[in-house]
Amino acid sequence: MIQESRSIVAMKWTTLRASLTVACFLAVGLGWTGEPRVRPGEIEQYRLDPLPAPLAARRGVHPRIYLNADRVAKLREAIKTTHALHWANVLEQADRAVGRGATAYVLRDRSSGDEQLWQREVGNTMPYLAMAYMLTGDQKYLDSAREWALASCSYKTWGLGRMDGMDLAAGHQLFGLGIIYDWCYDGLGEPARRTIRETLVKRTSAMFEAAAAGKTYWHDEFLQNHLWVNIAGMAVAGLALFDEVEDASKWIALPLEKFRRTMSALGDDGASHEGVGYWGYGVEYMLKFMFLARELLGVDMYGNDWWRNTATYRQYLALPRNSWTARNCIVDIADCPRSNWYGPDYLLHALAHEYRDGYAQWLAKQTDEARVISPAARWLSLVWFDPTIAPKPPTDRPTLHHFKDMDIVAARTDWSGDESLVAFKCGPFIGHKAVQEFRSDPGGGHVHPDANHFVLFGAGEWLVRDDGYRAKWTGQHNTLLIDGKGQLGEGAMWFRGSECLKAKARPRIVRAVSTPALDHIVGNARESYPQQLGLRRYVRHLLFLKPDVLIVADDVALDRPHELELRFHPEQTRLEQEDGGFIARGKQSMLRIEPLTRDKIAIVAENVPAAGREGEKNTTLFTLRLTTERSEWRNAVALSWGKIGATTARVGLEAQGNVWRFKTGNRTAMLDWETGEAK
Repeated sequence: MIQESRSIVAMKWTTLRASLTVACFLAVGLGWTGEPRVRPGEIEQYRLDPLPAPLAARRGVHPRIYLNADRVAKLREAIKTTHALHWANVLEQADRAVGRGATAYVLRDRSSGDEQLWQREVGNTMPYLAMAYMLTGDQKYLDSAREWALASCSYKTWGLGRMDGMDLAAGHQLFGLGIIYDWCYDGLGEPARRTIRETLVKRTSAMFEAAAAGKTYWHDEFLQNHLWVNIAGMAVAGLALFDEVEDASKWIALPLEKFRRTMSALGDDGASHEGVGYWGYGVEYMLKFMFLARELLGVDMYGNDWWRNTATYRQYLALPRNSWTARNCIVDIADCPRSNWYGPDYLLHALAHEYRDGYAQWLAKQTDEARVISPAARWLSLVWFDPTIAPKPPTDRPTLHHFKDMDIVAARTDWSGDESLVAFKCGPFIGHKAVQEFRSDPGGGHVHPDANHFVLFGAGEWLVRDDGYRAKWTGQHNTLLIDGKGQLGEGAMWFRGSECLKAKARPRIVRAVSTPALDHIVGNARESYPQQLGLRRYVRHLLFLKPDVLIVADDVALDRPHELELRFHPEQTRLEQEDGGFIARGKQSMLRIEPLTRDKIAIVAENVPAAGREGEKNTTLFTLRLTTERSEWRNAVALSWGKIGATTARVGLEAQGNVWRFKTGNRTAMLDWETGEAK
């Protein structure tokens, strides 16, 4: 539930006057044509009327965004004791920024494209300099903050073409400029204040008008990071100028309304459809706004269960602790790297404080100590770290967790730090709640067409992989193809979620049971495939015989015989045939993949084409392909692993009708296809 103060009675909606439109918004070079941007009556205007009491009380007061005079005084003491480590991190970043000077404008760099994403780092750097100045009073930080802010204001474009001022480069810089304007207000001097103020008015007005008129692609993508980043920047600009610029309250009201819609759309499991990497990005900007909404607007958005559970998502999708490196510490399903783009330490500090969550505090401490964090906004730890929350290791938590709205399961052998980990995905592309609620895609572009897909980590290394951040094709995942075709939504750089919404496709995990010896996870992916492919059943069973055997058993039925293919993508790019199986050797690990049902099945290990990321060349993925032509197919593949040089477990199959028994050593797992049960 979202609770709000009585001071926010309603949002008034009035028609924008054409004269205001022409006067304020027909600026050159903001990514729009010379046509009038808003015609009379085309959109309505957001306003906070009246101003919330907490915000009204801050008129003429600086700082007021995240910091105030009392908080600054307390932090100056805390950085000597409880917050000393976090302060050291802030100073390190601030001193680097002072030393290298403000980033010079370039039209194009090597990787940003039309978005000019290099400017995000400019926006991220400004709060570090402002925080260092606030807590030390050192002139060098103030001078550098002014330098970086004025450099940002001078940039000819914030994105190219229609991107100019309308996307992430602008969202980050509006945020950073708003912070410097508020925190360094007195020290900036009127010439610098005027330049920053004029830039904020020009840029924020343009973004607001475009978003309010529905002219930005992200204006209604309530479950997508671009919306969250951009409107958080808009809101900070509004909070910095609400008492100087009449229309600035609109820049607060629009984000408030959009974030309310986001909160109502979130499921209750805390999982992200965009992957752990984008989880950090999105959570950062949502939390940035939520903190300000409660403190300055009297609106509490923390009561949503998604927020209570999202630190759990981050913990279960972390790799085993002793394998962390700066480039390899998280599960990379969806559009996600294997490392952190944002956070997670300061994000986990916020969640630990809000929900008295010792597990989140522990994970924050561990990521910090292992230096697997991103420095994007570590200054927030000075605001959000609560030293009264005792870190609590997850050793008493279940080893399997089912995120039921997104239908993702993470299962591990233990919490020793050297455990094996299986992650399995078989859910609606944006979660059960959102698929039922939305008619148009609210932000599923980073999802992959990968129902019944799994990845595997063991013996200190990746064993079975995801395809990474690239164009969206089912064949690049560890799942089923029918006549060479995959699931709804495939075929482009960004997932086509509208296809899933039209079909109301809801693949699901129907079982996720854990015992000390065996985890049994079952996914039903039938609804993920286009109806014209004739799929009547695709149920996948994962039998995780802990600690070192995973059996993948598939039950497929179609309307008539089709060409069927199951794909498995090992991390290593070479397989050696040995005793009826295929062996992949890594630096630390050895994986055995053994097809247990071979009748009329062609088995080939080879590189297959893989579509590259937008703007990049296509490449290949090493793949074990099992192909057959039939209308019904029950298939089983055993994977076993261990340290390099060890003997991996061998698995035998005894099939008696609907009951299949898998034996390895003195262990036996039984699967009943008819009842769907395993033991």
